[in-house]
Amino acid sequence: MQEVFTVLLWICSILLIISGIDDVMVDLLYWFNRWKYNRSLPKVDEVLAAGENNIALVICAWREYKVIGRTLTYALSKMRYSNFTIFVGIYPNDTKTLEVVKRIAQKNNKVVICVNSHDGPTTKADNLNNVYESIKRFEKDNGKNFDIISIHDSEDFIHPLTLKIDNYLIMHQGVDAVQIPVVPIKDDRGKFIHRTYCDAFAEVHSKDLVVRQALKVFIPFAGTGMSFRREIFMNLDAHYPQVFNEANLTEDYELGLRLFKMGYKTAYINLLIDKNNPNSRVATGEYFPNTFWAAVKQRSRWTAGICFQNWKMHKWGGNLKTKYFLMRDRKTIFSNFMVLLSNLVFALFLLYLLGFGLGIRVFESAVEQNTALWFFLWACFFFMVWRLAHRFIFTYSWYGLKYAFFSLIRLNFDNLINFFATFRAMKVFMNMKNKVVWESTDHY
Repeated sequence: MQEVFTVLLWICSILLIISGIDDVMVDLLYWFNRWKYNRSLPKVDEVLAAGENNIALVICAWREYKVIGRTLTYALSKMRYSNFTIFVGIYPNDTKTLEVVKRIAQKNNKVVICVNSHDGPTTKADNLNNVYESIKRFEKDNGKNFDIISIHDSEDFIHPLTLKIDNYLIMHQGVDAVQIPVVPIKDDRGKFIHRTYCDAFAEVHSKDLVVRQALKVFIPFAGTGMSFRREIFMNLDAHYPQVFNEANLTEDYELGLRLFKMGYKTAYINLLIDKNNPNSRVATGEYFPNTFWAAVKQRSRWTAGICFQNWKMHKWGGNLKTKYFLMRDRKTIFSNFMVLLSNLVFALFLLYLLGFGLGIRVFESAVEQNTALWFFLWACFFFMVWRLAHRFIFTYSWYGLKYAFFSLIRLNFDNLINFFATFRAMKVFMNMKNKVVWESTDHY
């Protein structure tokens, strides 16, 4: 037993140190580039003053009758932009969602229904491609072209200034595509599992995407809160069999890779209207799964698409920086397993330290003091404290002190969800050999 435990200590410590060095490098790059990034953000007055161009706002739905009405009503009433049309992609066999959207479209001609030629569910990419074909027909029939195509999810609370930001950056600043933050909504109805998303998105959408932009590597899109210059879709239409890859579970992630390879410039914009108020962030508000298995289901799709499927499709192409961030995206296959195992090992290590400090032999030491493994474990302890500190800092910056404090507890549950999601992702990936199907997520 002692020998097995020692081997586990070696395996965990080596892998965690490699992963820890990787994370610290990205953290340091963020703090080094943060000031430059904040200075580059657009000024709100200039955003509001820019002339409006024509925007097509795309929303795809599959069995979203509970939320699609709220999303459309909120967008139509709150949007501080007038020159836009909403295209809603719906399946013919999703009659409940279709009826909700029809009622809204009859009252407001800004809403256009795009019924898919196939029964659902197919894939989100298929639904997006169907909507894109509807946009082309709409442009031809009405004799006008859209300048920007913006994509959101059916459960989104679209920020009133979203289209203003997109319009300013794409049409007045020469940016080709824009991604804004996705913010899990801070709400009393959001239970423990939903709040793990609050913690994770606060860190990733505050730090990782800023670093990618600073290093000029590809920025993966989030599937929502993303906008594109109209000509991009024409070029994608010409260079690829489909604008959105219907064989890919994470077509948004792949789209970031495609645009990067084609030389387009994507901007990630994390803008506060009031720098002293985190609630003034121009971001896409969204409810996420509120139960354990719903979260596992959603994250397994992300893991299957980003880690397994895109690895198979795109290999390790690109320069060294691109390869490095591909590695960071794909390392979750291994780290999700190792983190859970390391938690057990770390708990035993803490017990030993407690016993050592109190002069009590809790169990026989598996590690001699001042050996290589001893120092490796202390390095792991340093990386863990570093990681917890950054999770606290970023959660605090978005949600305040209470959320930040409990994020340290939620992190273990977040790791547990990711552990099971990785197992399920393997099954999802294997089943994709037969058929790729859109797995709609249950939101509270």
